[in-house]
Amino acid sequence: MAKRINRLVIWLDGLPLWWMVVLLAVVNFLPYFILGEGGIFEVHDQLDEYMMNNVLTARHLGEGLRVLPEMMGGVNASGLQPAAVLFVPLYRFLPAYLAFVVQYAVCFVTAFLGMYFCARELTGSNLLALAAAGCFCMLPMYPVYGLSEMGIPLVFYGFLCLRKGKRTGMALGMVLYFGLASHLVYTGYAVLSLWGAALCLLAIRRQPWKKLLVGFLLLLGVYVTENWGLFWELFLGQGDYVSHRVEMVNYSMPFWNTVKDVFLSSAQHAPSLHQYLILPLLGLLAAEGTGFKKLTRPEREKYLWGVGGFLFLGAIALFYGCCKSEMATSWKNGMEGFLHYFQMERYYWLYPAGWYLEFAYVFGVWWRQEAVSGHRGVKNFLQWPLTRTLVLGIILLPTVFLIKNNSYFYMNVNQMNNGSHITGYISWESYYAEDLMQTLENAIGRDMSSYRVAHLGMSPAPALMHGFYTVDGYSNNYPLEYKHRFRQVIARELEKNEQTRLYFDQWGNRCYLFNGATGNAWMLGKKDHIVYERLEFDMGALRGLGCEYLFSCGEIKNAEELGLALEGYYETENSYWGVFLYGLGDGAGR
Repeated sequence: MAKRINRLVIWLDGLPLWWMVVLLAVVNFLPYFILGEGGIFEVHDQLDEYMMNNVLTARHLGEGLRVLPEMMGGVNASGLQPAAVLFVPLYRFLPAYLAFVVQYAVCFVTAFLGMYFCARELTGSNLLALAAAGCFCMLPMYPVYGLSEMGIPLVFYGFLCLRKGKRTGMALGMVLYFGLASHLVYTGYAVLSLWGAALCLLAIRRQPWKKLLVGFLLLLGVYVTENWGLFWELFLGQGDYVSHRVEMVNYSMPFWNTVKDVFLSSAQHAPSLHQYLILPLLGLLAAEGTGFKKLTRPEREKYLWGVGGFLFLGAIALFYGCCKSEMATSWKNGMEGFLHYFQMERYYWLYPAGWYLEFAYVFGVWWRQEAVSGHRGVKNFLQWPLTRTLVLGIILLPTVFLIKNNSYFYMNVNQMNNGSHITGYISWESYYAEDLMQTLENAIGRDMSSYRVAHLGMSPAPALMHGFYTVDGYSNNYPLEYKHRFRQVIARELEKNEQTRLYFDQWGNRCYLFNGATGNAWMLGKKDHIVYERLEFDMGALRGLGCEYLFSCGEIKNAEELGLALEGYYETENSYWGVFLYGLGDGAGR
């Protein structure tokens, strides 16, 4: 019986299993089509920022505008650069929700296939490749960043193909696809730097490198074309404007605590959920290392590559700690231009792909060992294909449950079963609140391009999605001059809350109406019942920005003193927001 099961496992391991992505994708995306715009996505830094980069860029696609007029009274196009230019046309020709789901679906399938073929190339096992790919594609990575994280295995597979001189055309196509669907400053620079280091090593060792050089130059060319403004600023020190980023302050973090946290749990925007893999990896490496002297030379090389991969992942955490150390942040704060604000530590964005590739590779070293024919000892039993498969399942089980409980699939199924009143999730529909925005547009009754609005206690993203023109917004690169003009509006309120003042003055990506009462909160919904007692905004400065209406999450008690006229309160059943609509009038009250 055991022999039959072993033969079955061997047979399955020899089958191409990449088609499983179809089943996994159907299961994962079915809730989105059932819920429609009631689907759940991460809001922070996704729906409230980069989604606007996609939508606003798509609205003016092909127009060649250097300034997009909708946000912050007109923000430079370079300040709203999409994270994946390949997907921008989707937002021009499809409704935003459908475009985003399609983008996610493409990235999901790419993540699975890239990890599957890369892991199979490294291990020779279809079952290991399936396990790694299934875990990787279900991680709650941000689809809005395109392939910056989800495409790392794909571009690595392209690298391996070029290194081995096979499937050259397909490999170059994968490199081109990755470049168009990822961003230079997120993981592109990391891929290029590691690729360049590999080229140097191969050249020194006099091994074939010319095809890899072609791939490197192709990826570099794509990024230069997409980011010509950044390179212009980097190498010539010139730009269209002085960015607000020159005032950013880099803060240090405790070195060893930071290294430990990143190594165990990764960091912001890179959810690898790998913590339960670390000890099994160490155990496998230790077990395989005990018989190192008995290994053949090729087996030793494979084992050492596994050790090197683990050390590389540890080095990323160390590098992150160094970048956040007091010495490094002090140096950056003393620099000007690109070096002042560039986040070099984002190598940790390689963690989601890195940990699952490392697991597949290290496990594959043991997986490839042959059972000793006719031997009935423990060693023979541990090398049975069935035993290996069971060990693989047992080791991965905690990680699978962790991924499941944090996945978008779990959140959407939970939303289907319980609704937001139980889950607390904010759906696409309730966040962007199209019905509420339409009601506000009708209440104002004017062409939206003829006036601008500001927001108090709420994100400007829903208004921008609908088509309103705003004086506030979320951008990681906008003119310093505009930040100073906007600061005049909130200067007195910033004096009431030191933490909020530092948040705006020393970071400033969110150019919002921060205040002493609710600080830097921008997600205050209709259930929060906010009331503002004594606001001290400079309304003259706000009018000077072209603002004529204020969307407030709460009632403003001293509205008349500020020269504001309440025109109504609006909410809808499905909207997360409740909006007090104020007109600024012609006064200059403060």
